[in-house]
Amino acid sequence: MERALKLAEKGRRSTSPNPMVGACVVRKGRLLGEGYHRRFGGDHAEVDALKAAGSRCRGATLYVTLEPCVSWGKTPPCVNAIVQARICRVVVAALDPNPRNHGKGVAALRRSGLEVRTGVLGREAAAQNEAFFKYVRTGLPFVTLKMAQSIDGKIATAKGQSRWISSPASLVFVHRLRAEQDAIMVGTRTLFLDNPRLTPRVPAPGRDPQKPWRVVLDADCRIRPWARVLKGPQLTLVAVSERVLKSISNKHAGSKKSITLLGVPEKRGRLNLRVLLGRLASLGVAKLLVEGGGELAWSLLSEGLADRAYWTLAPKIIGGRSAKTSVEGDGIRDLSRPIRASFTRIERLGDDVLIRTDF
Repeated sequence: MERALKLAEKGRRSTSPNPMVGACVVRKGRLLGEGYHRRFGGDHAEVDALKAAGSRCRGATLYVTLEPCVSWGKTPPCVNAIVQARICRVVVAALDPNPRNHGKGVAALRRSGLEVRTGVLGREAAAQNEAFFKYVRTGLPFVTLKMAQSIDGKIATAKGQSRWISSPASLVFVHRLRAEQDAIMVGTRTLFLDNPRLTPRVPAPGRDPQKPWRVVLDADCRIRPWARVLKGPQLTLVAVSERVLKSISNKHAGSKKSITLLGVPEKRGRLNLRVLLGRLASLGVAKLLVEGGGELAWSLLSEGLADRAYWTLAPKIIGGRSAKTSVEGDGIRDLSRPIRASFTRIERLGDDVLIRTDF
């Protein structure tokens, strides 16, 4: 199962919104074939491993990191292929959280006379697919915030200069993080101050060249055609107020024809983030990286919409009363009721310190 989990990891940049899954066919301690889910829409891990083992599958044990599916999707049910291959025993790490398959794959295998064991390295398998589990259970993407700040919490100088607070090693980490996402989101302030590309500039074998998508929060649709976020093969979605979208449609604004607009209702004068995240999920965004400023970070944190944050702390002091901080908004009023976070990773990145917190 440890080998199957390592195989599954190979699909981290290419399978979403499907899960990462690995599988091994074993008989009498000998590995006969192995496989993994290589890309969204391709063969599932079980089928990949069964093909590799061929006729040697008869009487063997199949180890798989996620429960085999019983429903039709882009490929036939894996349970059918397992039974037809004459596998006699299946060991499953984690059950599929999807109600269409949850427990049903295991039940179908047992009805067909196969011995099935579940829960072997189940926690590790669930953690590996944490984004998929949340996406399926809640209909929302797994949201990760990325903050690059000085040790006094500043993300820019009082004049708005922010390049580059972090070290080159931290920038490499960010680009690798981007390459694992379905989409990257920024707010209007970041769009106009930094004019970002929001593209991963590191080798990412197997990644869909049209991903990650770029998402811009721009309620009044002030984005201009020359913005760098509109360049390249990746899709760019501009989230605008439904009120503004109706106005643009009525006026047939020619300057917006090359931009993909996504109408979102407003909540207290701002775009409703929960509705936006739900609509992104419905489009297949299971993993969302947010690189906006302090206001957007506070909005997501205060509404309980963020799952994780990466903070890169540079050994620099910027200061300044008006300099922007990594989390702004209204803040909490009672210190006994803060937004709680758990430190889950701390390491050095060049001259910086990387801290991962989970919420």
